Amino acid sequence: RGRVRTLPFAERMNTSLSACSISSRARFSVARRAARPSRARAHASPIFMGPPLPSVELGRVLPGGESAKVTLGVWLDYACPFSAKAYKALVEQVGPHYGKELKVVFYHQVQPWHPQSTMLHEAAIAVHQLGGDAAFYKFSSALMDAQKDFFDANVWDKSRADLYKALAALASSSAGVAEEDVLAKLARVVEEGSLNTGNACTLELKFHVKLGRQTGIHVSPTTTLNGMVCDTSSSWDLEQWRAFLDPHVQAAKSAA
Repeated sequence: RGRVRTLPFAERMNTSLSACSISSRARFSVARRAARPSRARAHASPIFMGPPLPSVELGRVLPGGESAKVTLGVWLDYACPFSAKAYKALVEQVGPHYGKELKVVFYHQVQPWHPQSTMLHEAAIAVHQLGGDAAFYKFSSALMDAQKDFFDANVWDKSRADLYKALAALASSSAGVAEEDVLAKLARVVEEGSLNTGNACTLELKFHVKLGRQTGIHVSPTTTLNGMVCDTSSSWDLEQWRAFLDPHVQAAKSAA
């Protein structure tokens, strides 16, 4: 009697934790009430958080294989000679061989040691925005064929505007899109007070760069099979591609 009872250690800990838990729940409840929208705003537009996100899946699908169960992603740089070899094999041989059984998807892989690469890929994005997948692949084939015109030795003294003009002319002659429309897509966006605004193709190119980093893409060409990076070679011919792809295509058929 008259003594202060000392609680055992475990009991003191439980009491302390219970008090903290009650306090935390109270703060959390208040925060939830503060964050909860009123009835009048229950159907208001959602709040968007973080950087912009693509509203549709990235990548340009080679026409013909849109519904295939097996997807071969290919990350290419228009300024890379090895990318050109891989592109020609995949677009001219592999894609046509498999038809509806293989989805070939082109992804933009800008390599910073080719400074002109950004402008080449921006032009391809502009063509797609104007003419869709078919125009994109027509332009891409023409650009891969003419890529040496855009190698370092041939563009060293050319301005950004010079390159855009040359690319717009190539887009017009190969994909049938108006040269002035391509140049309009590549023109700098003017916003008062802003200096680094890019053009109408900048955001989409940023999405590809971000996706490549998230996927672990470092160089071109790099391929992915159903989303996973895989070992392939730009020097493969159709028979070598078949040796790699046939087992997966057959397995997808069996699983249907």
